[in-house]
Amino acid sequence: MKQTLIFTASALTILLAACSGEQALPNRQTATAQTASESGEAQQYTCPMHPHYISTDPNGSCPICGMDLVPTSGPSSSGEREILYYKHPMGQPDTSPVPKKDSMGMDYIPVYAEAPASSAVIVAPEMIQTMGVRVAAAETASFAQTVRAFGTVESNERLEAVSVSRLEGWIENLTVRAEGDSVRPGALLYRIYSPELIAAQKDYIAALTIGNENRIAAVRQRLRSIGMQNTTIDRLTETREVRERVPVYAEAGGTVDTLEVREGDYVKPGTPILRLQSYADVWVIASIPEQDLAFIDTGMPVSLDFPSAPKAPGEGRVDYIYPTINPKTRTADVRIEIDNSAGYLRPGAYADIGFDLGGETRLAVPTEAILRDSRGTHVIMALGDGRFAGRAVRTGVSANGLTEILSGLAPGEQVVASGQFMLDSEVNLREGFSKLQAPPAFTAGPDTPLSQLPVDAITLAEIDHFTDMALYFHEAMTDRYKIDPYFVDPALGLGEGLRSRFAGTKLIAVLEPAETALRAAKDAREGDALATTLSDLMIALEPWLLEGAPAHYETAGLVLFSETGTGRLWLQEGGPARNPYGDGASEIVDWPDPMTGSEVSRQERPPIDPHAGHR
Repeated sequence: MKQTLIFTASALTILLAACSGEQALPNRQTATAQTASESGEAQQYTCPMHPHYISTDPNGSCPICGMDLVPTSGPSSSGEREILYYKHPMGQPDTSPVPKKDSMGMDYIPVYAEAPASSAVIVAPEMIQTMGVRVAAAETASFAQTVRAFGTVESNERLEAVSVSRLEGWIENLTVRAEGDSVRPGALLYRIYSPELIAAQKDYIAALTIGNENRIAAVRQRLRSIGMQNTTIDRLTETREVRERVPVYAEAGGTVDTLEVREGDYVKPGTPILRLQSYADVWVIASIPEQDLAFIDTGMPVSLDFPSAPKAPGEGRVDYIYPTINPKTRTADVRIEIDNSAGYLRPGAYADIGFDLGGETRLAVPTEAILRDSRGTHVIMALGDGRFAGRAVRTGVSANGLTEILSGLAPGEQVVASGQFMLDSEVNLREGFSKLQAPPAFTAGPDTPLSQLPVDAITLAEIDHFTDMALYFHEAMTDRYKIDPYFVDPALGLGEGLRSRFAGTKLIAVLEPAETALRAAKDAREGDALATTLSDLMIALEPWLLEGAPAHYETAGLVLFSETGTGRLWLQEGGPARNPYGDGASEIVDWPDPMTGSEVSRQERPPIDPHAGHR
């Protein structure tokens, strides 16, 4: 008898409206129905033209258009699935092609080639062709590229020299007459007449006559402090003749950038006289887009092109990256130092700049394969035989049409690079159908003991993510390092599915406070805050550890400790007790015997104070 479920999915109907006229192969329907019958699960079928129509009749037809139905999603297979690689149980970015253990003895967990049947869809080959689905492999690729930017030439502030008066007097014999005059090192700039300087020279000559070395050194220092240069003092020492008009020479060469005095001007201490700027080296200040800053580093060679100076040097190096971003243009300034001994470049000139970023290789997929929505960033996996499923990923930089994959994919895995929007809608629709369908056929309820919940090996491995976090926090506390917030995400990601499957059971009272503690850990990371989080997590997990699967954890070699006095718990992998809460004494909490129950042992233990004994 035909049993149907009809749901409204107007968005998906619009996306797939072009897929009309195709019919699934009869032998594919028959084979799929036979497989579903053998596995004891109901295979669902849909209309290629109207995907909101769902039926369990393999030989049915669409009541709207009369087309033959095609399979929607394959039943879960009881056979062995292909293992792609093994990943670290704590979510660290480390994979292995073979089973292995980490330094703590924790087993790496397998990553299978196919996703759970509840989130996967099967699309007929003719529909795949009609939708234009194109797949691409995740593979390491070179991110070599050239970032183009523009900039302007500016003077090198390191080559700037300033002449300032240190005493009262009058400027005479000014040799620099206007801005732009060239000055060589050691050239005469001006002479200054100052009664104070004349008196200091007489005092110095008197000290030389007396021959008192201490007085000579003191007066010589006074002459330097009021502005007499060493060459002039040496000349005074030789001639012992007072110079009424003391010369001032240029200590550095360059071009006069600013001239503040004229012949005969009266100056006082602190009066600026002139400013010299050398253009032997110049800076180019480049404006780099915000998204390209991650590729730029100091010392990096750059190519330059100056429309106003074709003969200017075409190469330079990044000297400094400014720490701020312009909020209006969303660009950051990068300083490039260039040799300008030939004098071709002038401040204000325009520069066309290219940054050669080299060829670092990263795991990447085509940028068009990345989907972003309220769930975050994800891709559509091509599992083979027309099966597709969504998978969350973490992305890095993008360049040359590729996007770096930080986590979520392994090299060689296939993703959909074209047509994935239709498949993504179909995957979301299937997930919605699975939530609307009746819950799994088991009789667990609010009074079902934790030990009698229908927990298979996969579910137990998912719950173990929470106990793994307890081990991770214990290690971070005892070894005194900060936890990585990203390591907490895998456990939080599994929590929603577990709560959905075990709604209304005692396991909810374990999962919800455990998830709350893990979210707090992402901000705590270390110290007393992490100690409080570990205590809260252990309070949440205690019923599951002692009632749910104590034999499992005892077999795994885990030991449950309780701090004497406070009753705070922690898990560790054998060995002597290492108290993460402080130096207090502790005792082992025996794993209960499943044959005798665990309620009595839990009732005999004192209540836990999560805030006691913080370090």
